[in-house]
Amino acid sequence: MRDTRTGLHRRIALETPEHVKLEYQLADLGSRAAALALDLAIIVVAMLVVALVFRYTGGLGRAVLYIVSFFAVWGYFLFFEAVWDGRTPGKRAVGLRVLHDGGEPLSFQGAVLRNLIRIVDLQPAATGMAGAASILFNRRAQRLGDLVAGTIVVRDTGGGEMFGDEPATTGRVGRPRLSVEQFALVAGYVARRAGLEPDVRGRVAASVWDAVRPAAGRDGVDPEAAPDTHLLRLHDEEAPRHAARQGGASLQAAAMARERREAWATYTDLVEKGRAGGLDRFSEGEVRAFGRLYRGVTADLARARTYGASPGLLEAVERWAGAGHNLLYRAKGRAAVPLGRWIARELPRAVRRHHRPVLLAALLLFGPMLASYAAVRDRPARARAIMPAGMLARAENTARGDINASYIEVDGAERPALSSALVTNNIGVSFFAFAAGLLAGAGTVLILVFNGVLLGAAFGLYANNEVLGVILAFVFPHGVMELTAICLAGGAGLGLGSALLVPGRRTRREALRERGRAFLSLVGGAVLLLIVAGLVEGFYSPSGLPAVAKFTFGGATALLLAAYFGLAGRRPDDPRGEIRAVPAP
Repeated sequence: MRDTRTGLHRRIALETPEHVKLEYQLADLGSRAAALALDLAIIVVAMLVVALVFRYTGGLGRAVLYIVSFFAVWGYFLFFEAVWDGRTPGKRAVGLRVLHDGGEPLSFQGAVLRNLIRIVDLQPAATGMAGAASILFNRRAQRLGDLVAGTIVVRDTGGGEMFGDEPATTGRVGRPRLSVEQFALVAGYVARRAGLEPDVRGRVAASVWDAVRPAAGRDGVDPEAAPDTHLLRLHDEEAPRHAARQGGASLQAAAMARERREAWATYTDLVEKGRAGGLDRFSEGEVRAFGRLYRGVTADLARARTYGASPGLLEAVERWAGAGHNLLYRAKGRAAVPLGRWIARELPRAVRRHHRPVLLAALLLFGPMLASYAAVRDRPARARAIMPAGMLARAENTARGDINASYIEVDGAERPALSSALVTNNIGVSFFAFAAGLLAGAGTVLILVFNGVLLGAAFGLYANNEVLGVILAFVFPHGVMELTAICLAGGAGLGLGSALLVPGRRTRREALRERGRAFLSLVGGAVLLLIVAGLVEGFYSPSGLPAVAKFTFGGATALLLAAYFGLAGRRPDDPRGEIRAVPAP
């Protein structure tokens, strides 16, 4: 893989498993910002519509709003990029696609990683400055999420213009006015102009025309005409001159184009059909034909380069070869560990394999919690500096001497909304704890310590008011799962941060990619536990059951989790215990 600069844009050259070089134009900051703006507009409109529909539907409606809001923040980009071959609606409108930096189509795991890190790219305070700076100064135009996921954003190579004939050559067309590089710039613009929006086309045409105007001369130039008109006329004049200068090689390219036109037409039809529904839509005969034609087109690409084909023909062959490559390897890369197998084997293996950062996360959570509890018990006034007014009032108004007293009153109709709010908030915190590990682990440490201090202060406050048993009875049923999940997410964040601090024999870029994938299972486990914990906290914990039932439930949960993480997945049929993927969506 190599990075180049051609004309106005950065390009990257990737080698396919068929040993054919594909060149992609990297998306610049402006086009990515335009795609993001379109996606954000879609998100805002969708949220407004949902809010209007569910505004007056009570607790169930608010539950839907919480879920939709969570999806808008964390799930929109992940969902579309995972199921729509690396494109969101905004990226598709602008003509962008996400690929892995080896040329492979975006995997589900890659989509998860790059979009979990998005929250860091948007800092400080959702300005996007961190991601923008990374795109500008990284030679592959990667934001921080791309670095962790090993992805790049490119101009969509999904096809568009059809293959054309090689320009006819003649020996009496005059000498070219443009250099080879200048003509390549003009031909590249002409090849891509049909896919550009009118305003974008105007800006690009003006830039290209400014670059080649001195060499183009003034003969026949209408000063009132648009730059696009000048470039089309100039391309028509210069194409046969450059073809003639290449001589026999260009004649060979023209002959190849005429000879392969029918096969290319069949191939493009199959690619368009596959892009609409995947290779699953193909019959057995079409699958064989696609494989044969794809190999032929990749060979044609190598021949076109050897023959010195015109930039227009070379661009078309390369675009369609890239489209076939994406379609073929998207189908091959869809395998994922089934959800049941991931829960039964892969997740507990991941926890055991990465127990050190998980235990360190537990220390960073429970250590400050105990210290904060002791500090509030020693000096009760400290609670007022830490805890919100609502928590202070609740502790002071809770009935003393009755461990079965209600910690919080929740009407049955409101419990779906409470459960949804808790689930989405806690999962968001776990995502942020993982992503913040990219700040050399400092962000994760801050989140763990902050939450530990709040928990300890809350327990100290209730102990000072002689109602500690009431809050423990409420917290215990879901608390074991919730705190375990925080430790898993924190351990994943610390593991990600270790790639920057102690990358070992790998570069920091390689270590980020490797550890991001390795620790992703811990994040998936945190999500699973928080979904269950949120349901328990919303429906079981505030119920009127006696405290003994709630403590029994929490104790049983602790024993089951200990047995699960300690014993599950130890069958000898897979002695390596490899962690291959998070569950498929």
